[in-house]
Amino acid sequence: MNNKFNDFFAVHSQNVDNASQLGFWELTDQLLEYFLLKEMTKRKNVNIIDFGGGTGRWLKKLDRYFEDSNFIIVDLSEDMLKQAKKKIDAKQFNNKVELIKSDISNVVVLPDGTADYIISTYNPLSFVDKPQVVVDEAFRILKKGGKALITVQGYYNALYSKLNNSLSGPEELLSIFNNKKVIWNPSVPALWQLPQKDMEDMFAQSGFRNISSRGIASIAQPQSEDFDPENKQLGPLSKKLNDEPDFFSAVFEIEKSAGYDQQAINRAMNILTIGERVDK
Repeated sequence: MNNKFNDFFAVHSQNVDNASQLGFWELTDQLLEYFLLKEMTKRKNVNIIDFGGGTGRWLKKLDRYFEDSNFIIVDLSEDMLKQAKKKIDAKQFNNKVELIKSDISNVVVLPDGTADYIISTYNPLSFVDKPQVVVDEAFRILKKGGKALITVQGYYNALYSKLNNSLSGPEELLSIFNNKKVIWNPSVPALWQLPQKDMEDMFAQSGFRNISSRGIASIAQPQSEDFDPENKQLGPLSKKLNDEPDFFSAVFEIEKSAGYDQQAINRAMNILTIGERVDK
């Protein structure tokens, strides 16, 4: 697991910042940004911790919306954090940014009640051994009234993809069905794929209240070219999204609506679950 983790992120760190060049990933970026900012209404003098924040790509996106705030990127990959440090050294952030090399299951250097917001985008939760422990850790680190906003790869979407796109055999399909883990390719470890209920149950077990979820890409689906590790290939959907602004806008509006629809969330490629720490 450790070797696969390191090898995967050594390559991923070089190319992840280019993902938005592909129309599909730009679509999911804009959807995720929209849903995050709807919840992150306090914008000044806040502490934001990004679990699995890697190259700082997402905090850089959010940076322009916040003032006099402190950002902390927590990641286990040295290669990803090196890319984040380059952004910091190049003064690409308006807010203060700190890097912490740590497993997000146990961020021992962060005391209780540190953060106003904990975000975790594009599914670091799928990589960990025990997702519940990560959610517990997020609850511990949040201040009273703070929010966690954490994504995971969607369980039903993974089954759909493996069945309809990959034509996987019965053994693999039943393994995913029973274990909620998927191997997408040999260079990536087996990853958790969780449904909405599992995510919301974990949040409730940790002590979160006002729990809800959003679907990220419930209708539009990635094509094989969208998983090019160098982000150079362009599939038909990404090309159409890139080339036709009206088409992009229409899909974005449809996906925004579907992202709130309880009938569609479990169909999504990624599920964003939100919870608030409300201490008695």
